[in-house]
Amino acid sequence: MIENTPEYFKIQQYQLAQKVQIPSRNQGFYPKSDDLIFTLDVQYQENIAFTALDICTLEGKQVGVFSQKFEPKIDYFPSFFGFREAPILIQMIEYVSEKYDFQPQLIITDGHGTAHPRRFGIACHVGVNLNVPTIGIAKKTLLKYQGDLSSERGSTLPIFLENQEVGKVLRSQNGINPIFVSSGHLVNLANAIKIALILTPNYRLPEPIRRADHEARQFARQNTSTSGI
Repeated sequence: MIENTPEYFKIQQYQLAQKVQIPSRNQGFYPKSDDLIFTLDVQYQENIAFTALDICTLEGKQVGVFSQKFEPKIDYFPSFFGFREAPILIQMIEYVSEKYDFQPQLIITDGHGTAHPRRFGIACHVGVNLNVPTIGIAKKTLLKYQGDLSSERGSTLPIFLENQEVGKVLRSQNGINPIFVSSGHLVNLANAIKIALILTPNYRLPEPIRRADHEARQFARQNTSTSGI
């Protein structure tokens, strides 16, 4: 089978999903107060990935926001975006870790983990490759869910795939659109929800995702205006 085709990626996702480790409810990773949380976001301009990485702690202490640009090595295929973006996120994590000597105890991606049609979203890509606890937090769902979500902050609905819960719909603030949380690797879903709520004190999206998104957009604007991309 030819590599870098949708058929190849689909088989790879099913195989790689077997490597994802989701601990039971009473086990698995939960960050300590001084653990470093890496959160990433990417903005694309033509074939350049303007990438930002926010570092903070669970208590809200911000360590810094870093940016770098990379060139994706794989074309975009709908439903298989992780194969294009995950290598970029991994490069960014390794760049910051090596240059600034920061090591992540938890990684958050702007995208899904196991709440994915083949249980292998971008959070799983990153977590399995680096063997670091990882959570996916997304703005839209890839899977249908049932039920009416209460309007109160902290309300959840389960997201099922083949009769197994793979994620949660989470109301992060009263009366606003929900976000979608799932485990990526080494973090159970209950802890993922707790972490997501702690990091989302005021707005719909967690603060580190908001900061990474802002930095990536600003970095892209600055570089495209000066480089003529």
